Parts: sequence; structure tokens; C-alpha cells
Amino acid sequence: MSRAVAAGPEVTRARFALRAADAHRVGAGIVVPQNPRLAVDARPLLQGGSGNPGYGATLDVLFDVSGAPRARVREAERFAALARADLTTTRSMARVRALGSYVHAQLAELRIVEADASLVVAHRVLDATVRRVNAGAASELEVSSAELQVAELEAARMEFERERALSQMDLRDALDLDSEVGLVLTSPIVDPPALGEVSGLVARALRTHPELKALEARVELLRATEARLAAEVFPRVGFYAGIDAAPLSPTYGVLGVSIELPVAQRNQGPRAVSARERESAEAELGLEARLLSRAVSAALSSYDASRRELERLTPRALPAAERTLSFAEAGFEAGRFDVFRLLAAARDSLRVRASRIDAIEAAWVARIELERAVGGEVKS
Repeated sequence: MSRAVAAGPEVTRARFALRAADAHRVGAGIVVPQNPRLAVDARPLLQGGSGNPGYGATLDVLFDVSGAPRARVREAERFAALARADLTTTRSMARVRALGSYVHAQLAELRIVEADASLVVAHRVLDATVRRVNAGAASELEVSSAELQVAELEAARMEFERERALSQMDLRDALDLDSEVGLVLTSPIVDPPALGEVSGLVARALRTHPELKALEARVELLRATEARLAAEVFPRVGFYAGIDAAPLSPTYGVLGVSIELPVAQRNQGPRAVSARERESAEAELGLEARLLSRAVSAALSSYDASRRELERLTPRALPAAERTLSFAEAGFEAGRFDVFRLLAAARDSLRVRASRIDAIEAAWVARIELERAVGGEVKS
């Protein structure tokens, strides 16, 4: 999970996006919105005169005398803050993705172990059935039933191997690991423990969840954009200086002031679009907060239900199924039960073991969903 947070592919992209967002600050506070304009003209004599030709030159510079430069700086800062919030959100999601892939890979490994244990029992039943057939105490139908169970278990084991390979591939993607790098999973999957303090999880999600922080940053960015567009409506002031050297006349210097007349263009379209986008982001912020509240409550309920199911299966149902299988094997060896009774006991044991793994998976899925909804690690 630490590697996913630090070097996951999505995190790398978000980190470069943050660098690009920081670059928006460069030049944001310049008070000269446009480059100065220099106009030069020549004034040659065309008819009826003699002498040197005249010339003229004018330099015109526009300035933002309102708060537009400061507004642009604030907007660039809010843009960078949004990129930082997106990076935090991406890191949180990368952690959840890595945890989910790891858990599913280890659950597939656990299913393989259980399938191997069931195969040992199935081969033992098959051997005992063959011995009974050779002794004339059973029929070929019983052998076929025992062989069918062995084949089903072998096929199920292959499916679990495929699931493990897919989960490990997704984990490699989450960690950005090359195919040549060895990947060994060392932390086993155990029964999920009870959670610690759960009463404040909803409040924690609403207070610190990265997705809510990103939406808040987007709202602040749109507000800064509205402020910048409003500030840019204020007329720009220009200063110009020039020289006028007309033929056969004295040379004059020119100094003047110009002002922009905001009559037609007042940023009407961009301001309206920005206002509607801000209203949409504010509404989305409220919707996301309610969604996260419901997600936390649903994940808590699912986690508690799965743990209660495990409390029934692990100490009660699983030992009972193992005792039933042991009694059925002893009765089969003694000739009191046929192979169908033994196979039924073996299937019951396999079903209970599979139900236990399913309950473990459901609990871990709910735990991962809870951490996604809370926006961080949940302590046990």
C-alpha cells in the first residue's frame, strides 16, 4: 500500500498534473496584460516640395489598474490547490485499489489451499471406493461418482489459480511493477477483526474525505475565476508617447492617456458559465457528502453482518462438518455407509469451507469499501 501511494501509475500522473498546475502561477500577477505596441510611419514628400521626408512613432502600453492581477494570482493558487487535492484523492484511491487486489489474490490462494485439502479427501474416497469395487462390495456407479467429485475439485482449483493470477496482475498494475520483478505476498488473510471507534466515522468522512476536499477546492477555484472575470471588466488604462516629425514643420513630442470602454465586451459569457459551474459544483458537494454518509453506514452494516456470519461458521459449522465427514469415512470403511453418503458429507464439508471463505471475502470487501468511504485507514 505504501508503494501504491508513492509510485502508483495514477499517482505519478497526478503528481505531474500538480507540477503543471503550479506553473500557472508564473506571470499571473503581471500588470501589463498585453505587450507594448510600437507604431512607426514614414512621411515622404510626394508633390510640390523639397526637403527631408518626415516620420512618426508611437509607443502604446496598457495597464491593469484594477485588482485583476491579484485576482489572477488567487485563481492560479486555487488551481494549484485543486491539483493538490486531486493528488491526495488519487493516493487514497491507489491505496484502496492495492489493498483490494492484495486481498483478492490472497483469498484465491486460500481457496486453492482449501481445494487441495478437499482433493486429498476426494482421492482418499476414490481409492477406498476402488478397493470396495475390487472386493465386490460396490458398483462402478460409486466409482464414477467419486471420480466426478475429484474432477470438479480439480477444475475449481484451476479456476482459483486463474483468479489469483488476475488479482496479482491487477496488483502489479496498482504498484507499477515490471513483469520481471518478483511478487511474493507475505501477509495472510485472516478473519477480519472488530473495528475500534465507529461512532465518529461518518463525521470523519464528512470532515476529511479527499473527494470532498477536492470538490471544495473546485468550488474555491470557480469562485476565484468569477472574481477574476469581474475584475477584468474594469477598464484598462493606457499610456502612450510618440514623436511627430512632419516634412517642413517643427518636430513635436506626443504624450497621452487612453482608456478602454467596456461597452460591448464585459465577460458576460464566461461569467455566466463560471457561475453555473460553481452552482453545479456546490450541489455536487452536497450530494457527495450524503452519498459518503450512506456508504459508511452501509459498509459498517455489511462488515458487522459478515463478522457475525463468521462467528457462526468458524467455531460451530466448520467443526460439525469435519466431524460429520470423519464419521462418514469411518462408517464407509466399516461398510455401514455407501459412497453416496460419504460424498454427501464431503460436499457438505466443502460447502461450509467455501461459505467461510465467502464470508471472509465479504467482510474484507466491506472493510475496503468502508475505508474508501471514510477516506483513510480504519483502525481495528
